[in-house]
Amino acid sequence: MSSTASAEDAYIAEGILDEFHRSNLFFRIVVIGNGAILETTSKLGPTSKSSISPKSGERLLTFANEDASFEFHVKVEKICKIAFVVNPANNRRVARFLCDKGTPICSLILAGNTNPDEAEEWFDGLLVKHGAEIIM
Repeated sequence: MSSTASAEDAYIAEGILDEFHRSNLFFRIVVIGNGAILETTSKLGPTSKSSISPKSGERLLTFANEDASFEFHVKVEKICKIAFVVNPANNRRVARFLCDKGTPICSLILAGNTNPDEAEEWFDGLLVKHGAEIIM
């Protein structure tokens, strides 16, 4: 895997993240950084916007709540692998977004949904559609 995905791969990653946005479901968002971990539970949106960072020139996909007090920015060209995981022990469904060395960028864990059966069915549909792993 290269350290930066091609433009075509970035569009694939962006499309999958857009599926999470359009689901209108709640996710436990876990972001792993260099020296810090951030966890929160939120929908991805209602705002979703693709842009180019004026500082770095990197392509960003941004999800924000109504007043932009919560924003989640994803550098889609850094995503080199997406893994869809279902843990049978606790029935947890996780999408892991990984960089070139297999280290995590972020994870989206299906969480706190009004209709868990419908949410699980939605996630399982992603697994059927995309397979367990997408390697960029």
